[in-house]
Amino acid sequence: MPSLQIRDLPDPLHRLLQRRASAQKRSLSQQALADLEAIVGGDSRQRRQLALERIAQRWQQRPALQWEESPESLIRSDRER
Repeated sequence: MPSLQIRDLPDPLHRLLQRRASAQKRSLSQQALADLEAIVGGDSRQRRQLALERIAQRWQQRPALQWEESPESLIRSDRER
């Protein structure tokens, strides 16, 4: 998993992040990640739901599969081998 290092973080910002982490009972890293997700990436469950909706839309746009033989006849011929 990639990582991110932030240098020269201003003291007031660091203190604010520490207070937010303490209030949420998170580590400093967990709080920074939660804040970044809220600003940039949104909720992971929401992103996952949107991805599933896009997949469902693409699936509905595909034409139905056409078989030369019915599944029953394929199974029957396989059993008769």
